[in-house]
Amino acid sequence: MPLRALRSKGSPLLYRMPGSALVLMVCAVALLLTLGLSASFALRDRAAALQHAQDTAGNASLLVAEHAARLVETSDLILKQAVQLAGPADAPLPGDRAGWERYAALVRGTPYLVSIWLFDAEGNAVLTTRRFPTPAMNVADRDYFAAQRTGGSAAGGQLFITALDSSRYSQEPLILLSRPLAAAPGQFRGMALVAVSPRYVRDIYKSFDFDYARSITLRRVDGTVLLHETQGPDATDSAAAEAAGEPEITALRRVDSLPLTAEVAIPVSSVMGRWHGQLWTYISYALSALAAVSVIGGMALQRARRERQAESALQHAYDTLEERVHQRTAELERTNAQLETAVTDKEILLKEVQHRVKNNLQVICSLLRLQAARIDEPARRAFDESLRRIQCMSLMQELLYRSDQPARIDFADYLRQLCDGLVRSTNPTGARLTVNAPQPWSLDVDQATPLALIASELVSNALLHAFPPGHPGTVTVELLPEGGEGMRMVVRDDGTGLPPDPSASQNRANDKRQSGLGLVLVRALAQQAGAQVTIDRQPDGGPGTRFIVSVPTLAKAQTKAA
Repeated sequence: MPLRALRSKGSPLLYRMPGSALVLMVCAVALLLTLGLSASFALRDRAAALQHAQDTAGNASLLVAEHAARLVETSDLILKQAVQLAGPADAPLPGDRAGWERYAALVRGTPYLVSIWLFDAEGNAVLTTRRFPTPAMNVADRDYFAAQRTGGSAAGGQLFITALDSSRYSQEPLILLSRPLAAAPGQFRGMALVAVSPRYVRDIYKSFDFDYARSITLRRVDGTVLLHETQGPDATDSAAAEAAGEPEITALRRVDSLPLTAEVAIPVSSVMGRWHGQLWTYISYALSALAAVSVIGGMALQRARRERQAESALQHAYDTLEERVHQRTAELERTNAQLETAVTDKEILLKEVQHRVKNNLQVICSLLRLQAARIDEPARRAFDESLRRIQCMSLMQELLYRSDQPARIDFADYLRQLCDGLVRSTNPTGARLTVNAPQPWSLDVDQATPLALIASELVSNALLHAFPPGHPGTVTVELLPEGGEGMRMVVRDDGTGLPPDPSASQNRANDKRQSGLGLVLVRALAQQAGAQVTIDRQPDGGPGTRFIVSVPTLAKAQTKAA
């Protein structure tokens, strides 16, 4: 197509646009695409950051809930031991030195326990591991004592958990777990209480590797806060965000079967702060890409101007070349027409020659049949063998005449038709003939002709001489692949077989199998086809004879024949 046609009105818009305008349009699209992709990646990372924070909060809440469950479980075990040490319902509460030593031993073995307390039915302190003797103290007005004394209303007379901001014996908040002492039915004997220091819990929470500021809250199901801890690189920002009511990413989880919940909250501002740090990376990438597009666009504009100048010179060269091409094309078309006419004439001539050869062979066969009718039996057998060989060549000429390839033939199809004709015309004993040729074999006519005569000789000889009168057998013909591209033709019968020495057959009046002209002709034809003939007189130890004709590839066969 001429270059001027690319810029005609009927051409697409891109071909009609000037090169500089096309470059500017591509640069604008590249700039918009760069900005769009950068914004898309930034928003995707923002969503990923929020999701990561949500997953982190969820995982942390699971750890906090699991840790709280184990902490309450071990503390409750100590509390149950303290209740058991207080004795049965009718025993006095232990307040002596020996009882204090037993309770103090429980506290010394558990680092997170601050103290153990025993209170009587009026709320007076009977024993505490903080000091001995026990100081005067009354907790009748505290919620945990009221819950245990009411029994079955608030805590059901079982484990009750609450928080204590501070006491005269501790300057830090405490987590209190209490259980009622053993008492007679319907009576309240007192309660045992263990105080757990949240400092141990905070140290564990501080060991969590978080990327964000977070607050960890442990509370009862009624909303009473037992522990609230703010941690992380921006802990002050987290506390300020919580106080200001800013949005947070929260994960809430129930602590096993206890009336407690664990909550982990991450301020959205902390997540966005880290995302803003990554946002500068995308901005720098976008600016670098914009600068690269601008530089490349400038270079492309200069190149477009130079290409515009070269188009005129190229158009002139194209016009000259187009004229020469038209001339050369016309010459080639004339030459091709002449060649096609010559090939058609040769194909018609070849088909006519093959047809006439087939007709001439048929005439020769008819003359031989007329002549054979006038001579005696021994001479007639020689005429029959000659007639069979001529019919073999006539069949090949007929298949060549029908074939689309004048010089090649499908040897498998030829072998099936040849054997079909032989079993109907040359089969005095009524033997069975089977052909196994599962795949086609396209052979050159120069190689197919001697192989066809070999097959005719071997099959007709087996049908005529392999079986005694009244004992029909089976003749099998196989055409199989051999090696990479070779072919193997096998003719086998289960008849009387050949004698060990071919010369011995001269002393046998009725054995004429391949001891005369037939075997000589087979070996001569095999040499002409570049094949090798192998005779197996007792194949697989059984009766009969097997002839194996091995044919290499077409190229090797032609070389060997030459």
